[in-house]
This record gives sequence, C-alpha cells and structure tokens, in this order.
Amino acid sequence: MKLSESKSDTSIIANLYKSINHNYRRLSNTSSLLHRIPDMEIPSMNIADEYDIEKTIAEGCFAKIFLAHHRPTGTTVVLKAIHTELTTLKEFVKEFHYNYQLSHHPNILSCYQVKFQTNEYYVYAQEHAPFGDLAANVGANGLQESSCKKIAEQLSSALGFMHLKGLVHRDLKLENILVFAPDFSRIKLCDFGTTTREGILVNKNNKTWISFLPPEVLEVVKNERFICKSSSDSWQFGIVLYVCLIGSTPWKSADWVRDGKYAAFMKYQKRETTKIPENFRRFTPRLLRAFRRIFDHNEEDRAKVSDIMKYMKNKWMDNKITTSKSTSNIASNTQQQASSDQDSIKYINHRESRNSFDGRLRARRMTSFGGLTPEPAPVSGVDQDSIRNKVWEWLESNDLNRHDSMDDVVDFSFWNKSESKSYQYSKRESIIGACSTTTTTAMTLTTTARDTSSASSGHRYK
Repeated sequence: MKLSESKSDTSIIANLYKSINHNYRRLSNTSSLLHRIPDMEIPSMNIADEYDIEKTIAEGCFAKIFLAHHRPTGTTVVLKAIHTELTTLKEFVKEFHYNYQLSHHPNILSCYQVKFQTNEYYVYAQEHAPFGDLAANVGANGLQESSCKKIAEQLSSALGFMHLKGLVHRDLKLENILVFAPDFSRIKLCDFGTTTREGILVNKNNKTWISFLPPEVLEVVKNERFICKSSSDSWQFGIVLYVCLIGSTPWKSADWVRDGKYAAFMKYQKRETTKIPENFRRFTPRLLRAFRRIFDHNEEDRAKVSDIMKYMKNKWMDNKITTSKSTSNIASNTQQQASSDQDSIKYINHRESRNSFDGRLRARRMTSFGGLTPEPAPVSGVDQDSIRNKVWEWLESNDLNRHDSMDDVVDFSFWNKSESKSYQYSKRESIIGACSTTTTTAMTLTTTARDTSSASSGHRYK
C-alpha cells in the first residue's frame, strides 16, 4: 500500500514539473516573439489615394500626426507620419511592432495593421483620442485629486504590463498620455519610439524633457551607453503624477549640484533634514512617502509603478492648504493665471502653432533648440510676441551665465533676430531635451487657452 502511494506521489510530482516546464516554455516563446522584431516590407503609396486628411493634430521635429478619413471603409483614424530622413526603416518597424503587440491592453493606444511609406514619411494607423493629450488638459494649478488617482491607476496598469513583458517605455510625459473621457476615466499610453527591452545597453534618449529624466540617465555623458531599466519609468511616472497634481514639474533637472529644489528634496529624502521642501508641502504624509520611494536617487531602491496602488485609498492633498484646482480644460475652457514661482516649468499647449509650420522651415525645425521653433506663424488668440518676451525674461531671470565651466554652448540669438543677444547655456541645464514626436510644447510662465475639440472617438480600423 505504501509502495503504491509512493509511486502515485512520484507520478503527481512528475506531472506537476512537466506542466510547469511546459508553461515556462510557452511564456518564454511568447516573450521571445514580442522581442523578435520582424523583417517587414513596407508598401509605398500616396496618402491621398485612400485617405482624406481632416487636420494636422500635432507636428514635431520627428513626426506629424494627422486626423484622417479612410474612404474605402469610412473609418476615422489617426496617421502617425515619421520623417524618413530622421529615422531608419528598422526603427520605424520596431515602434510599429511594439505598439501593435501591446495594443490589446485597455490603457495602451490601439495600433492597426496598416502601414506604408511615402516619399517623405513612414506611416502607420492608430485610434483617435477625442480629447487630446494630457498636456492639453492639465491647467496651471493641476487637476483634482480624484482625476489624478484615475490617471495614476491606469498609467500604472499600462506600465506594469509593459514591465512584465520585459519592456521599458523610456519617454513618459504628459504629451504621450492620451485622453478618451472628459473625467479621465479612460486614458491610454502612446508613442513607443524609444521603447526598449530591459537589460540591454542603450543611448541617452534626447527626445525626453530634461525635467523628466532620472538622475542616472541625466548623468550619462554624450556617446556613453547605459543599461536600460524599468526604474527609469518609475521616476518619470512620479514626475507625471506630480505635474498632474500641481501643474508644474518639481524641479528643472535631477541635478543636486545645480538645482536647488532637487537638492532640497534629496536632503529630505535621505532624512538629512526633517524640513519638507516647500513645493511638496501640499501633500499628505502618505503621498510624501510615495514620492520619497518613487524619487529614490538609487535606482535599485526605487519603487515600482505598481506600488502606487498601495496609496489609492489614502488622501493625497492636504486640505489645510487652500488652492484653486482646475478640473479639466475639457469641462472648463477658461484661461488660468500662471504661478509667480519663476522656477516652475508650466505646461501650455500650442495646438494651432504646432500645425501651422511651413514646409520650408523643416530644416530649421529639425535643428531648433528643444522644439521652441523660431518664427512660428501667427496663432489665433495667442500673442506670440508676448510669449517670446516671457521666455526671454525667464531665461534672463535664471542667471544662465552663473557657471564658468561650460562645455556646450547654445546660441539663442537665432530666435529673435531683433535681439543681438547670445546666451551661453549648458546643455545639461537646458530645459528641454529635444522635440517631441507627438507635440511641440513650450515651457513658459504664461498659459493659453486649450483646444477642447469634441471630435468623435476613434473606431476599430479593420
């Protein structure tokens, strides 16, 4: 009897190991298929052959985003057109592949099996976000706490899904988060142009705003490579969450030597002082704890994006400090006054100016500093001269010449020909890394009215 039971137990254990090995191989094969970028033949065609372009949603240095009507199926889609002179076919296929493979997640933008090339662009089709990106909906004072929690939960889910697949997004910012519902109950992550497999050597991403870069990436010098880790997404997730709550970034760069706000937070984070940094005093102790873990200078100790779920039931904002909070630019199309704090970087949206660049300015647009394109066309309702002057005032007020040892110099004199000024400005301290592929957003102390288009939602493109 005992011998029979022993054989039975051995058989059960053997079958269990067999099942485990089978599931492991199946998961490994699925993962390997995801990371195996296929060789694709991209057919050539003219956009006008099948599509009617309704409008240009956004335009950056690397790409244009069109809202288009597909005549054969009667479907409204978004076409992402990436400049062929600024990207390789391999890079385009990689972005398309990752976007398409991740599309089944509810908080990742759907990508359709439609791709082609023209004389100037590599193009693929995506679903349409009727309420634009998050940058167009976050006011000068941020969003309400309830909206921020919805955004955090969904973004955490999308990033957690990518991290389980062994992928790192590497370019988290408000411009890459699209809004599908006016109450933010449905948002989706987009733009996988810099998405990379975790654990491999990569170059520094020059498309991300410097204020969003984690310290370990910011410290990387030109042409130096580093290991890609999901902890960088955690850092950028924290910056996005902070901007949603407050309306500005917590610091200009994660450089404790040159940025006083970051240095103050690091002292608090490392418990060298009990004094809470001024720009973090509006948060409750529970959210402060979350930020201390997310913004850990040591990437190995940094919290995962999924850890934010531990704080969802807690209150985030301190009611003792009264602030006027905007709900959404979708619900309220009112202009808001900018903060008097000149060290904050505010988000403003230039939808019209994004879409009005002449093709002859393309070369200039490609080389323009940080996406602040010189000589933009006049914008209805926006005083371009006022915006330009405000940025000049901001640059002057920050005493950009205070460092003697500067390796890199950027000449701002091209921006305003009437000004015979040339500022020396360290690239490590520069406000912007480079143009976004989906939007050109200016950082200034003024805000402008947001586009609150009520276009219908995108359809499944078959």
